Amino acid sequence: MHIMAAGSLRGALTAILTRFQQTDESVITCEFGPAGLLRQKIETGEHCDLFLSANESHPLSLMQQNIAYATFPFIANRLGITTTAQLAEKYPNWLQLLSAPEVIIGTSTPHDDPCGDYVAQLYGKIRLNHPQLANDIQARTRHLVGGKNSPAIPSGQLASQWLIESHQADLFIGYHHYQQKIAKLPNLATLPIPNHDNIQAIYAMALITKKAEIFANYLLQFESQQFFIEHGFTGLQ
Repeated sequence: MHIMAAGSLRGALTAILTRFQQTDESVITCEFGPAGLLRQKIETGEHCDLFLSANESHPLSLMQQNIAYATFPFIANRLGITTTAQLAEKYPNWLQLLSAPEVIIGTSTPHDDPCGDYVAQLYGKIRLNHPQLANDIQARTRHLVGGKNSPAIPSGQLASQWLIESHQADLFIGYHHYQQKIAKLPNLATLPIPNHDNIQAIYAMALITKKAEIFANYLLQFESQQFFIEHGFTGLQ
């Protein structure tokens, strides 16, 4: 069985697969990447049995094209901010940090990577109460990863770590679950986005062949859900 999965699932999914294959000897291969780009590969005929997307729209698109025969949400995430320890001390509030005129904001690439789309939704929320601030934030935003032409992130580094340490951005808005790893890195800090301002990122699967059914069901079981939560994801509400 071949799985194509959003890159943000790498850590949790690898742990779940290790546990699954202790009792199931099926040969399973995985390809990780931005979900939008993976969907395009599937649409052009690349083989995939199970597609795990960081949003619901990409699996639904495969259903509408009769490429997939079922789709289900399976876990959720939210957004968080990574920046330098110095900026986090200077601007301890997330919106205060985003408002700082000297700060360059890095995000994933919308359409190609769902995380970029979720950030756009976050900006939409900000715009409701602070339209001028939203325009200013948008002007200082750079789509630096997850796109067709984005440079590869160096092996062993997180996108936020690389972008900030290489001075391409002063902060990065990405998935909250990465903050567990970021907390262990020197000179970096994380700022939470309150739940009422945040965006819920719902991850969904698309079943493309019958080979996917056993493992797809395994992902929905309590044990697998706990693995996701231990890796910083949140349960579906």
